[in-house]
Amino acid sequence: MADTEPTIEEMRAQKDELERRLAAASLGAAEAFVALLASEEVDALMTAMSATVEPLDAATRKRVAAWVKMRGDMATLAKLELARLRGLAAVADTESAGNGG
Repeated sequence: MADTEPTIEEMRAQKDELERRLAAASLGAAEAFVALLASEEVDALMTAMSATVEPLDAATRKRVAAWVKMRGDMATLAKLELARLRGLAAVADTESAGNGG
């Protein structure tokens, strides 16, 4: 009786293929998300919030400062993830072109 279970290498290849296809499918949404996080509108919102809470209590100022920092951290992580997705999508495009479409 022949072994019909996929090998580790086959399973890794399937996983890699799925990751590349997901990257290609989600690239546009990821680009839009990064653009939103880095937008002038969100910059203006963070600046306005920081200025507005200046006369308020320290706890509120600290909370808003944390939000501003989190937004910056999210933007950094989103840019890193976008670069990863672009790399995977490029490989998927190359493979698709090599396979005739």
